[in-house]
Amino acid sequence: MKKLLVSVLATFSMSAAFADFPERAITFVVPYAPGGPADLIARVVAVEMSKIAGQPVVVENRAGAGGNIAGDYIARANKDGYTLLFGSSPVLVMNPALYKNLKFNPLTDFQPIADFGSLPNAILVNRASGISSVAQLVAQGKKDILTYASAGAGGTTHLSGVLFAQKTGAELNHIPYKGSGPALQALLADQVNVTFTDIFTAKPFVDSGKLQMLALTSNQRSALFPQTPTLEEEGVKGVNVNVFFALLAPSGIPEATKNKLSSLSLAVLKSPGVRKQLESRGLSIPANNSPEDLGAKMKKETRDWAEVVKVSGASLD
Repeated sequence: MKKLLVSVLATFSMSAAFADFPERAITFVVPYAPGGPADLIARVVAVEMSKIAGQPVVVENRAGAGGNIAGDYIARANKDGYTLLFGSSPVLVMNPALYKNLKFNPLTDFQPIADFGSLPNAILVNRASGISSVAQLVAQGKKDILTYASAGAGGTTHLSGVLFAQKTGAELNHIPYKGSGPALQALLADQVNVTFTDIFTAKPFVDSGKLQMLALTSNQRSALFPQTPTLEEEGVKGVNVNVFFALLAPSGIPEATKNKLSSLSLAVLKSPGVRKQLESRGLSIPANNSPEDLGAKMKKETRDWAEVVKVSGASLD
């Protein structure tokens, strides 16, 4: 009887502790350098979640190896819900096909929490380049070898360029950077000819007139840039690339903690101010947003990207 009582009290004590979660600061680990979309979105979410949870939410950047440094760190992190991954498509669904010696498996080592939306990439050139259309870019790429900046090897900004070159015959030399911010700075400094960057990050530079947006890599136009055609409209088929952003925990966190993080995330997404910030930069936020929905999405996109990588022949090991 005494053992049973101790067991019941221990279970009650643990449940109470999880119900009080969080009791201290939560850390969002972003796999990229400051200034990129994952970093910017994570910071918007962190500010609002901190208000709702009543605890600090800190953003920590761990860039490198296409997001794998942060991915490996989270896979081995404490399973208490206080250290989370705020990642995107590359580290979550693309790297398993690109890196043969990956030290973690996103489908088994991460616990999905919430999907914070998706974005298409845009083909961007420096406005001073004189290139104003996809046709001109392709023609230039067939005449000379063009350089393109990406947010890191293996991501959508990298594979968008690989697919574009394959479908058009243009010659593109890949220059990886540690994040979309540094990649855009390289384009602004005229150190590269083109980049394939998400519209969230690109918008301020396009609005300021510094960069020219030639087309989108999605199969439909964006409400944010309704005048910008898709690549398919420009005659380039087979380049349908979007990137999504999500919050995940190490696999094995307590069920109650997972549910609390999911509830906090949904509360953040219900905030009119947050939705306005995200949607005003082009994010499409899914209607169904449970941990199970995100898990199913990751499984599907992992299969889809494995096929794209196989066809492209891309490998980063």
